[in-house]
Amino acid sequence: MIHQFINSVKATIVFAVIVCLCACTYAKEDIKRERPGKLFSPSKIPLLEDTGRDAWQKPEEILDALNIKKGQTIADIGAGSGYLTVKLSERIDATGTIYAVDIQQEMLDYINKRLAEKGIKNVRLVLGTMDDPKLPPNSLDIAILLSTYHEIAQPIDFMKKIKLALKPKGRLAILEFSDESPIGPPIQVRLPEDLVIDELKQAGFTLSQRHTFILPYQYFLVFSPHT
Repeated sequence: MIHQFINSVKATIVFAVIVCLCACTYAKEDIKRERPGKLFSPSKIPLLEDTGRDAWQKPEEILDALNIKKGQTIADIGAGSGYLTVKLSERIDATGTIYAVDIQQEMLDYINKRLAEKGIKNVRLVLGTMDDPKLPPNSLDIAILLSTYHEIAQPIDFMKKIKLALKPKGRLAILEFSDESPIGPPIQVRLPEDLVIDELKQAGFTLSQRHTFILPYQYFLVFSPHT
């Protein structure tokens, strides 16, 4: 009798788990994705510079994972307020170069003011377009898109241009909010990892690293260009 009861409980638990998994899968598939997501408004810059952001964004851990070091040339694509740009500039020293790319002049103006206040000289501001990051060919050790990829209208074509800007052994890092994150852009503009990986494959990249357990709200993918 007890044995039958235990088996019944086990069966009930297994069924409940299957139902939950199916519900989660259905819920994700049922999300109507929107491409591209809306650009982050310059009026919301205070959100980007919130004092509590470091606690969950973990910028130093990101730079450590990418092995950012002195003398490198790096592009911060979708630089926004310059949150990551400034931290990158400190890592690469005066011997390196940061390209802060954004398609909104207001964002670049804000970054320029920050750079002047801090006396930073190793950052070049680039006004890109939705179709082109406007980066010099064969120049980058690393390109970083932090919460930017979902805003790109034609990601495959855009990433092909980033590939041209990378050195042969250059790397590309993409960080985006997961569907499960309690913070971030609206769920309909968030992108599943598999979709991003597939699009980058079409653009000529291979997934080389997937950093887990670093960021609580975002996935962190690193790609290498292939010929």
